[in-house]
Order: sequence, then C-alpha cells, then structure tokens
Amino acid sequence: MKQSSNAPATIPGGRPSPLADSRVDKRPDGSLYDRTFERFRPDERLVSLVSPASLVAEQYRTLSLVLEQRRQTGTLQIVAITSPSVGDGKTTTAINLAGAFAQSPGSRVLLMDLDLRHPSVAGYLGIRDNAGPGLRDAVVHEDLPLKEVAKRYSATLSVVTGGRTQIPPHECLKSPRLQHLLQEARHEYEWIILDTSPLVMTPDCLTLEKWLDGFVMVVSAHHTSRILLEEALNSIEPSKLLGFVFNGDERLLSTYSYTAYLQARSS
Repeated sequence: MKQSSNAPATIPGGRPSPLADSRVDKRPDGSLYDRTFERFRPDERLVSLVSPASLVAEQYRTLSLVLEQRRQTGTLQIVAITSPSVGDGKTTTAINLAGAFAQSPGSRVLLMDLDLRHPSVAGYLGIRDNAGPGLRDAVVHEDLPLKEVAKRYSATLSVVTGGRTQIPPHECLKSPRLQHLLQEARHEYEWIILDTSPLVMTPDCLTLEKWLDGFVMVVSAHHTSRILLEEALNSIEPSKLLGFVFNGDERLLSTYSYTAYLQARSS
C-alpha cells in the first residue's frame, strides 16, 4: 500500500527522523531548502544580509578579507566568534562575518550556533529554531549527517541551528561526535563560522579550542569592562587568538553606531 505523504519519516532502526516535521521543499534545480527561512525578515543589524551595499556591511567585508589574508600563512577555516560577556555583539558579528564571506559567488560558508546555553542565531535570522534538526540532534543521533542539519539559507550560506534535542551544553561540546561533525564541515565548506558562548560567563567554548583554528574576540565600546576582557584573554591560548572586533567605535564610522574591524593582538 502506498504510504501517505503525511506519514512520519524514519531513519535506520525505525526511529522517527528529526526531519519528520521540517518544512523542506525543493528548488527548481533540485536542491533542498527550508521554507521557514522565508517567513520572517532577519534582524536589521545583520547588514551583510539585509543591506550588503551599506557602509557598515563593508566593514564586515574588510574583516573577511583580513581573515582571508591570514589564511595565506597557515590553516584557517574554522573560526569561533566569542566575547568576554553577554551583550558585546558576538552573535551579530558571527552572522555578519558569515554573510560577508558568502557574498563571493561560488563560496561555501557554514554558520553554526554553538552557544548552546542561549542559542540565538535562528532568532536573529528570523527562523524557527525548532523547524528542523540542529546541532544537538546531530550529536545525539550519530546516524544524522551534517548535510541533514545544515539548512541552506542562500546559494552560498548554510546554517546549523542549536537544535531541539535536550542535552547539557558541556556534554554536547566535549562530545567526539561534535569533532566528527566539524571534520565533516572542513571537507564540505570553505569557511565555518561558529557563534560560541561568552568566555567569562560560560566558558563552554574553551572545550572547542583544540578543534578550531582560531578565536575572534568581540569587544563592545563603552560596554566591555577591562577586567572581563583581561580575564577572557588569559583563558585563551595566545596562538589561537586571531584578533579583536570592536563594536560601536564611533572613531571608525561616526554616522553608524554598529561597526566592526579586526585588530591583531600585539605580541
């Protein structure tokens, strides 16, 4: 008997697939996309996506070019965006950086939400985090490959949201399965941008240090305290720190309150 189109999908072993209730459609070229991405407009601060021709978006393109140049001198593919504390702008920086990389035709960029205590990438992008499987689902379900949790946001940008499965953040981030997923990503994408937790408040992201190529530290003008910044810097292996992004520095772009650039850490 022909199976109803409403019947739940399954994965090997007869278990319901995490994809069973996702809103997946096919484009004319046969590629899959999640219709939830089309329902809401992204946050206006995501200038690389909503106003790529703006002067502020150009700051993120400059940041991406600096990282491209850094890659000429060694391995640089998985970049974690972090900050000393909450509210420094790390998530918007991570998304804008991924969007800047994705502006190059033919590029393959992956944005992953690894701030598992407060996953917010989906919210900023205007999508439902529970629309389909995400990172935590892929960690728990080892037969769920990266390609099934990496949702296509555009032709050049894919996104892995936090996911729906309940698992303690530290258990997820130290799992060998996560290391395997990151290795998969290295083979499939040119750039992998990770939105990670604040270093001082919830230093979960330090468990990722051995699996990624470097950190970018986001510092907010008139917000980030020197004490927290110093504590954050002391927690990172110096060779892993790529530099800083300063948000809200009016000396750089006086007509905008949200700016970014990369400054190398002095040796």
